[in-house]
Amino acid sequence: MTDAPPVIGTERGQNPQNLPWRDLLRLILLCFAGILLASAPQIMDPLLRHDDFQALFNDARGYYPKTLSEGRWLNYLWLAWSPALSAPVTYILYQACWAIYLGTLVHLAFGAGDAVWRKLSVAMIAGLAAPTLLISLWFNTLLPGLMVCAAYALLCATLSERWGRWLLLPFVPLALMGYTMNPLLLLAICLTRRDAPRSALHLAKVLALFVTSFALGMGVIYTLNLHFHGVFGIPMAAWRTPTPAYDMASALSNLVRMGDVMGIAARVVAYNFMPLTYGLLGLGGLAVVWVGRRNPWEVIYSLTGIGIGLALIAVQAVKSGVVMPPRVLGFALVFYAVLLGHVSRRLPERIARAMLAGLAMLFAMFSILQHREMVPWQHETRAMAEQIGTGPEAVFVSGTYLSLPSVLGAGIQHARGFRLRLQYLTGRQVILCEETPAACEVLSASLKGPDPETGWSLSRSAAGIELRLSDAALRPPKIPSR
Repeated sequence: MTDAPPVIGTERGQNPQNLPWRDLLRLILLCFAGILLASAPQIMDPLLRHDDFQALFNDARGYYPKTLSEGRWLNYLWLAWSPALSAPVTYILYQACWAIYLGTLVHLAFGAGDAVWRKLSVAMIAGLAAPTLLISLWFNTLLPGLMVCAAYALLCATLSERWGRWLLLPFVPLALMGYTMNPLLLLAICLTRRDAPRSALHLAKVLALFVTSFALGMGVIYTLNLHFHGVFGIPMAAWRTPTPAYDMASALSNLVRMGDVMGIAARVVAYNFMPLTYGLLGLGGLAVVWVGRRNPWEVIYSLTGIGIGLALIAVQAVKSGVVMPPRVLGFALVFYAVLLGHVSRRLPERIARAMLAGLAMLFAMFSILQHREMVPWQHETRAMAEQIGTGPEAVFVSGTYLSLPSVLGAGIQHARGFRLRLQYLTGRQVILCEETPAACEVLSASLKGPDPETGWSLSRSAAGIELRLSDAALRPPKIPSR
């Protein structure tokens, strides 16, 4: 199969040089449509995690501590300078940036002349994988970093491979200050683009530039933290319960914790359907063997990108005892999907379509089902907010949010997520008695408990509005981070 773009079928008077850009734009729009269709239940009222509300509220002052503990200086500046946007608008912008990145990546990886179904399938496998869905629940926080990734991708589509490689120097530090794993998305473009000369020397050049850019980014973060916080470094926040390694035994103990998280990741990547995990591993092995026999450098480049990402995770785990959750593995699915695309080019088209498009549609189905599980939480909290209404009175919440059945599908991780959700919907001050029991001493103990049908009830008193939930939790307060 040749990779040369076709030259027939152009319209009269149309400049053939404009075709790659037309194809790229069409591909980006198809990716955007596919992502929005797969996340349709979330578009109008997207779910977000408790530590993403600061970004939703444009609370730069409240977000400021994360510049020290996580190095998120890009996000802080975005919150300080950007206008406040509603959750649906930010969600659509986030998914648009993701579509731009994915569409451009597969355009560069397979060329303008390759089949659209192949490129779209590869993009959807990467874009609808479980880690990508899970991390999208922090869309307000992650938007600035993903905008950097999308801009880098478009520039790479305009410039030569060499210039795209050198652009790592300014873009990796910016992306790193948005999210730790963003630089790996930039590296994926450099390592998968089809016009890259495949050789040990070229790979060494790319990796040297990437490591230099990453070190530059860490240096910028450390310098900013020293200037504004008086700390040269990124100290782990206490809530992460870090266990820094001080000898070989503690380092090995931390490494074992990473193994436990990788076990969770094996289920998460396949939407908790283990037969799919085994199938994905089998396809990955097939891709490595089959593509490696014909073009070993394609496999070496992709495996190198995955290896660097896993090495970064392992270094942090061993050094600090803090292991990143499975949702950070989206970069690995990008390389994986591109490898499957290369396999499909060496198969009969009917088999290739069944494998690649079938897997993309399977991921889309799981994505829709996962999003639908979150909808009851959104509906229930909106029903509460409608009954509460707007006004100056505070809302006191007794009982536990863990008594609500909808919390199971939504995977709410912290009581703060419930409190901030109600605050977002009502504009009122919300006080959870399970967070601050002393503040609820003004409530009357004689009022009725929650409605047995809905699991909650409202009453009004001199103290304010009382939302009564059951005290019976349906699951433990802490669940494995995904």
